[in-house]
Amino acid sequence: MNTSPSALQLAPPAPSPASHARFGWLAACGVFFTVTMSPLLVLHSSTKPTARTLRAWMRPWGRAILASAGIRVRVEQRAPVPDGPVVFVSNHVNLLDVPVTMAVLPRDFLFVARRELRAWPMIGWVLEKTACLFIARDNPRQSVADLRYAAERIRSGDSVLLYPEGGRSYAHALGPFMRGPFVLAIEAGVPVVPLTMVGHAGVLSVGDRTARPGETRFVIGAPIETAGMVRADAARLQAEVRQAIKAELVAFG
Repeated sequence: MNTSPSALQLAPPAPSPASHARFGWLAACGVFFTVTMSPLLVLHSSTKPTARTLRAWMRPWGRAILASAGIRVRVEQRAPVPDGPVVFVSNHVNLLDVPVTMAVLPRDFLFVARRELRAWPMIGWVLEKTACLFIARDNPRQSVADLRYAAERIRSGDSVLLYPEGGRSYAHALGPFMRGPFVLAIEAGVPVVPLTMVGHAGVLSVGDRTARPGETRFVIGAPIETAGMVRADAARLQAEVRQAIKAELVAFG
């Protein structure tokens, strides 16, 4: 479907009986598919805790949730993703981010999540039992150890995905970036690929408990090389990646 950027809905759905009912349906479907598929993912991961196993189960999970809500995703790719491991860096909008990313990103990858997520019901249990890496944010010594382990996994061939904002924006906006993901990319010596999700706030509002069918965009940006960079270059890399994502958001309004 050849819709123009202006056709995207960027404002949250207006509260109405229909939008509240659709939100309830989406939430029910999300819980159903998560509860039924997570044990199978965990069981498979007990023998093969790999990024491929994660994607094998999470891809149909994400597609089922999106289909149940009538949400279409249009993928736009600015350049090919390098063949080797990369660090994917994405903006973080709302609860649709993970289903959309799992449904359309054409590469196996590991999630890198903050350690606090381990305490979340169901989600924390699934992440801990599958191919997910955790990084501490409030413990500097543990954070360094976590980053080193993640860099080793990347150098061994695993791509990873991080949300450098550290939390969701719930809007067509971009918050400040944390430095960790860019130190990780430099330590691993791999390119950073910016990912931009546009339109999620226009089809789902958790605060208002509203949802509507529609289209979102998933933009795979051009890779940014880290060859020759050292830790002191992390701030420059962070600014370059943030600007790439910000430019995509601005282009869509």
